[in-house]
Amino acid sequence: MIQQWFATMNDVLDDLILRYPQASDEEKIACRQQWDMLKTLSDDIIELWLQFEDKMGCFRDLQQQQPELVAEEPQRMLGSFVKGQGYFKLQMFKQASEQLEQAIVSYPDFLCARLFLAMSLMHLKNWSEAQRHFQLIAAITDEKRLQAIAYNALGCIQAIYAHLDKAQSYFHKALEADPGFADPKLNLQSVVQGNNQIQLQFGSAELQSLVQA
Repeated sequence: MIQQWFATMNDVLDDLILRYPQASDEEKIACRQQWDMLKTLSDDIIELWLQFEDKMGCFRDLQQQQPELVAEEPQRMLGSFVKGQGYFKLQMFKQASEQLEQAIVSYPDFLCARLFLAMSLMHLKNWSEAQRHFQLIAAITDEKRLQAIAYNALGCIQAIYAHLDKAQSYFHKALEADPGFADPKLNLQSVVQGNNQIQLQFGSAELQSLVQA
């Protein structure tokens, strides 16, 4: 079924490529509308695929780190994680944190769940609990981007507490872990410029806080 769907989309796109050069102005408008529809479908497919790959990656981590737990109670733990991730995407951060807390009680080293829990706590402005989780993530993960997200979050929390030297140190650590990560660069610039308000960028959650310097 999926193959037929992609085959149909390819056929439509091939037809557009052939028709467009000789098309009238009116026909070109219709072609562009069809292309816009294909682009929207393509973007939706890519987004769904990325979400699927994210969950596949979490399950791979789970198997590698503690395979016997997967055999014992996958439904309860992964069910809490999936629900928590769903609540997070709906910006229902209190409900997300409750579900994700259940997941990491069952499996403390489930870093995907701990990351979403820490981000939910950031949105709830529970800085001290968020800090505890991000410190643990930074300490035990081997994933450079995940480590950079954790250090960037810790820098944001220190900036919120007006500990700007500590904030800069964490932002530098984030950049050392992942030089291509844009958020700590922007946060470092904001802190160094040192005006009355500091705007913080926080990872995939796109958390922005205005902090009195």
